[in-house]
Amino acid sequence: MEELADRPVDFKPEEAIGYMHLLPLSEIIATVLGVNYPGTRKVWGIYNPLVKRFGNEYAVLIDASKEEMSQIVDPGIAETIVRVREGKVKVNPGYDGVYGQLVIFKEEEKVKAAPKKPKQRSIADFM
Repeated sequence: MEELADRPVDFKPEEAIGYMHLLPLSEIIATVLGVNYPGTRKVWGIYNPLVKRFGNEYAVLIDASKEEMSQIVDPGIAETIVRVREGKVKVNPGYDGVYGQLVIFKEEEKVKAAPKKPKQRSIADFM
């Protein structure tokens, strides 16, 4: 095959259109929030304002700046969207009925989440 080839292995025509590997915005948000299902109200409560502000999901994933997104959502989510755009995430493939998983940060790169508010106590807690 190599003997018959008329161009090098990594050849790319000048008029070839590039590509971007993108992931669904709802799955990116769900991963950041630690939610297993991207269809939760919590995820869509973040998704909808982003799409409303920038016009559509592709505009958020491709064109929106980190600073603009940080005005609408948590800076950690904006950072993750930028990391997906730049290809700085890893996708662990799925197998045999197990879905693949998005790995956004390596352990040393993880963004510290805001501390959780304490749960409201009930009268039963004091008895």
